[in-house]
Amino acid sequence: MEKYESLGANTDAVDDYRTAVIGVACRLPGASDVEELWNVLTTETDAIRRIPVERFDVDKIYDPRPGTPGRVVTRHGGFLDDIDKFDAQFFGISPQVAMRMDPQERLLMEATWEAVEDAGIPDRALAGSNTGVYATSVTADYWDILRGAGKNDLHSAVNAKPSATAAGLIAHHLDVRGPAMGLEATCASALLAVHVACRALRHGEIELAIVAGANVLLGPDQYMAMSEAEILSPTGRCRFGDAAADGYVRSEGVVAVVLKPLSRAVVDGDRIYATIRGSAAVSNGRSGGTMISPGLAGQVEMLRRAYRDAGVAPGAISYVEAHGPGTPEGDVVELTALAEVLDEGRERDRPCVVGSVKSNIGHTEAAAGLAGLLKAVLVLKNRWVPATLHVARPNPVFTELPGSIELAVRPIDLAERPAGTLLAGVSAFGLTGTNVHVVLGEAPLSAASARHHTAPLVLPLSAKCPVAMRQLAGRYADLIGSRVAAGNLTDVCYGAGARRSHLAYRLAVVGRDRNALVDGLRSVEAGYDSPSVLGRPESSAEAPQVVFVFAGQGSHREDMGRELIEEQPYFREWMRRCDEAIGAEAGWSVIERICGHAPLTDEEHIQPALWAIEVSLAALWREWGIEPDLVIGHSMGEIAAAVTSGALSLSDGAALVCRRGALLTRVQGSGAMWAVQLGEDEAVEAIADQTGQVCVAAVNSDHSTTLSGDTAALLEVVEQLRGRGIYSKQLRVNCASHAPQVEPIEADLRAALTDLRPVEPRIPMYSTVFDREVAGPELDGAYWAHNLRQPVRFASAVRAAVARRPRTLFIEISTHSVLVPAIEDVLESVAGDQVAVPSLRRDQSELDTMATGLAFAYTHGCRPRWERVYENARYVPVPGHPWLRRPYWVDTTDRPVPVAPVPAEPARPAPVPVRAGAAGGDLVRTIVMHTADVLAMPQEKIDPSAPLLDSGLDSLLAAKLGTRIEQQLGVRVPVRQLLARLSLVDLAEQLSGQLPAGQPS
Repeated sequence: MEKYESLGANTDAVDDYRTAVIGVACRLPGASDVEELWNVLTTETDAIRRIPVERFDVDKIYDPRPGTPGRVVTRHGGFLDDIDKFDAQFFGISPQVAMRMDPQERLLMEATWEAVEDAGIPDRALAGSNTGVYATSVTADYWDILRGAGKNDLHSAVNAKPSATAAGLIAHHLDVRGPAMGLEATCASALLAVHVACRALRHGEIELAIVAGANVLLGPDQYMAMSEAEILSPTGRCRFGDAAADGYVRSEGVVAVVLKPLSRAVVDGDRIYATIRGSAAVSNGRSGGTMISPGLAGQVEMLRRAYRDAGVAPGAISYVEAHGPGTPEGDVVELTALAEVLDEGRERDRPCVVGSVKSNIGHTEAAAGLAGLLKAVLVLKNRWVPATLHVARPNPVFTELPGSIELAVRPIDLAERPAGTLLAGVSAFGLTGTNVHVVLGEAPLSAASARHHTAPLVLPLSAKCPVAMRQLAGRYADLIGSRVAAGNLTDVCYGAGARRSHLAYRLAVVGRDRNALVDGLRSVEAGYDSPSVLGRPESSAEAPQVVFVFAGQGSHREDMGRELIEEQPYFREWMRRCDEAIGAEAGWSVIERICGHAPLTDEEHIQPALWAIEVSLAALWREWGIEPDLVIGHSMGEIAAAVTSGALSLSDGAALVCRRGALLTRVQGSGAMWAVQLGEDEAVEAIADQTGQVCVAAVNSDHSTTLSGDTAALLEVVEQLRGRGIYSKQLRVNCASHAPQVEPIEADLRAALTDLRPVEPRIPMYSTVFDREVAGPELDGAYWAHNLRQPVRFASAVRAAVARRPRTLFIEISTHSVLVPAIEDVLESVAGDQVAVPSLRRDQSELDTMATGLAFAYTHGCRPRWERVYENARYVPVPGHPWLRRPYWVDTTDRPVPVAPVPAEPARPAPVPVRAGAAGGDLVRTIVMHTADVLAMPQEKIDPSAPLLDSGLDSLLAAKLGTRIEQQLGVRVPVRQLLARLSLVDLAEQLSGQLPAGQPS
């Protein structure tokens, strides 16, 4: 799994056996997230309500008399809103499959994603990892609805076991490789899953665990059975601990947690909610008399085993989140067991506080153990025990067994307890006799980390679609604008970068303070442009080819690199290395000259200084995670390119640039160089009368050429060109490179470089001398003599780079943007998706330009190492991806429920792309029609150029689509072909030559 940087947490004496709770998420009655759940608890809210008519008409079967067969004794429960809605597009699930998924599976998928986001784990860190997924849900009411509607196909059948299927779906979506399993032990299921996951973590079987439980109540059958058995509360309230408790209240909900070994969580700088110290799972056996009756002996054994496993004395436990359903017999047995065990070693004036979340939200059955665990985690985090509701007269057990336990009939403040000492327990009991208890402890104390980041800040955001992006930007604006201290802005940017998944739609906001970031975010939310926001109108998950382009002489300026030397430690370190290499070779200091404002006036000093800055800029980009796939150098820039590629060592690079610069002083003043707005052929024609004195020194683009040679002869050429209205500019150089004027020093340069030891580059290098990729051993003294004399084939190098991979990001490595215009000129005539950005600009803050370049790189698909960009930051909660839920519910027409209004996406034309030589549009449209029908999607939502898998095609639907195509077009398409990440356009091209006569093409 991807290692996160340790961010200052105290790592001393961390016990290896403990498990850290690092991510949580929930949807529970009255609470759509964890923050709202805590508000429900602390405001003593009762979230129970009347059974919604969408579930079933309770009035038709209601009977207040307990035990009446075929009737329901209560009209109440805890319910979630909009359980028919799901963000299928986010998970790449087609409407056809989504409508057949049990709503519990949908809830589990969304909750686990939220918990993973809360843990700050990007999807790329999870992919391929040894992560276990443990899911539970025991009802299958939706399967009954599907069967009743005649929709019991294979998709429906797979989803008839929602816990196992959900575990598989989660593992598939996250691409995790540990065990994925559904667990069932009735109401103990979720806490049993925690117990199993912790055991696997403890024994090193997995490195991370996702545990999730869900419960949805769709039909009346179980209500009637439980009412007849007199298990449900006729009053519709869970009165745990009350003498008049009369049964439990059924509820819906989903909870997910992410667990990790504590030692690893501390090293990785994770935010830790609490720790799991130990656990135990036992069966009552016959101790309860019947299988479904609570067993005192079994519960006592469960508690003792759990505390032994945790290595803590029962008397040290401060709080227990009881199973606490509010059944008369169950409450007495549970409280008696707690009183007996928790009394051991307890101080008389400090009884253990006991409570139950079920008094607020009801009994979430399969998810109940996780709901209780979540409440206990929040109790430890906040050091506050919320009141347990609906207690008029405490159960006599509390007076018969005094001193060991105390019911939380009012809020209890635990803040006076010594820091780091709070312990809590959580219980869950199943109707089948399984008992589970988990022991929790507070998160370890952590030292505050020193945080420093030099402005400006880059805040990266990504989403699945533009609508979600606007909503996400609004959430970040709310966070930064109202709840984050100024010093925490770095942490927010770090969290958004290093601790979030990066999806297809990307943007980055660049700013030096809170107001700048908020203004940029609000502009995104409102849908208008802002100069502080960088982004792309289209999406692309593909990372670009990155090409570092190193400029030659001409970009130098006073104080170049000084701001980065003073403010950027990694750049400064590389400048120090280059400085030492130059000092060893030439006996002077680049850093002293730059920071001491000493003028750089000749090639002997200018060229080594430019080389040092370019090598250091390239190192900084790479430290930030922007790794080049190819390097190109322009004239002298090839020296820095060769060092960056690995073909030359730093000392060889320093020797080369210093000796080259020193030799050039011998021909200083012997000529000039001019940039002219002409292509190569036009330039050759323009200097025809001066051949021998003036030559083409560099071909930069189709409309930009550098001329070099005799000063007077060049001036004549330039005057003629200006007379024709052709732009010309003299370059800031002291001699005429790439011209006859440097021939007198060629032999001396070769001789000075006989000790050069080039090797094979680790990064490919394209030679602008040979106009091809160059092997390391070719970069000997003779090569560098050619580099000084021969013309620079820069435009060819740019075209060759794009030919390697059309989607390319060029980053100019220089002290000013001198090559970006030429690159952009070349790219105008080249097909593909390319962009060129500078590293630095004259008359602009160096930090600002680098930040803008980093933002460009991110929005164009690069993966910056944000933990290096914000090296001293720590993880703080940042907004998660918004859900754009739509209804998916089966009906008799085999179509989803009509889609409810959602924020409109920008209109996007969907023309059928037909490449040269491709199949005709009619064939593509035919395949689009059948694909849309199989996936139950509108045709306009099918992108013919995108892989079929991205639209939610799976093996079952692929088989259906293949059959449709064969029936309609007479061509057989194997399933494996449809699942090979083909687009519909690709498929049409493959089929076009196989069609029988008369079929559309």
